[in-house]
Amino acid sequence: MRYTKLSKIVNIIETNPIKKCKYCLVGTPDVGLVGTIALGYIINHQKMMEIGYIESETFPPVMVVHNGEPKTPVRLFNKNDTVVLVSEIPIDSNLIPHVAQSLIEWVQSKGVELIISLSGIAVQNRLEIEVPSVFGICSSASVQERIKNAGINLFEEGFIAGLHAIVMRECLKKKIPNVILLAQSHLQYPDPGAAASLISSLDKLIDLKVDIKKLLEQEDEIRLRMRELMQRTHQQMQQTQKGREQEIPPMYA
Repeated sequence: MRYTKLSKIVNIIETNPIKKCKYCLVGTPDVGLVGTIALGYIINHQKMMEIGYIESETFPPVMVVHNGEPKTPVRLFNKNDTVVLVSEIPIDSNLIPHVAQSLIEWVQSKGVELIISLSGIAVQNRLEIEVPSVFGICSSASVQERIKNAGINLFEEGFIAGLHAIVMRECLKKKIPNVILLAQSHLQYPDPGAAASLISSLDKLIDLKVDIKKLLEQEDEIRLRMRELMQRTHQQMQQTQKGREQEIPPMYA
């Protein structure tokens, strides 16, 4: 076990240390829970190995239980050249900068080439959309060219909020390639369909080869299972202003 203290408040503990990673995928509960759903599915589909977790004395006093085993709710997984950070609890707005800082410093130490944040963007007519579209926000022209080649549309005007916004800010400072993928989603309801669109776009970007058929077959089950998490997440999103992402910045209105 390797204990890495990268922040006075948030620490990363490596239970199965790795030397390097090429891609880091990030998903935490927010709009439609799409990042959490997508990465949870990828972890299971790819049979990724748990390699560590993030701890903080200021996290809520919560453990999750999987297959009878207690787990911390913010964990790291790995397979081949990809690391996944996924959270099963909403992250308090006051902790977001510390989580982002610790994550950035840790992946830098592993030689990461691209950080990919997975999230949703709320759309009012989601029920009318059969296959949600995915949009990308990029930290540089080279990353922008890469998502264009993957057939992903650019998110051209609006706000970004929450953990992904702070990760992007830190990546811009440190010149680390970063893309945020946003799928059209319900705001207050778990949206496995939007998560499936994210996975399809991610496949085109980094060739993960993940079949989304089973995810789409389990849509109703996932919605029921994640209702309570969505309710807690919605309260947290109000603090981080996640609902503003569909607005146009006033400078360009």
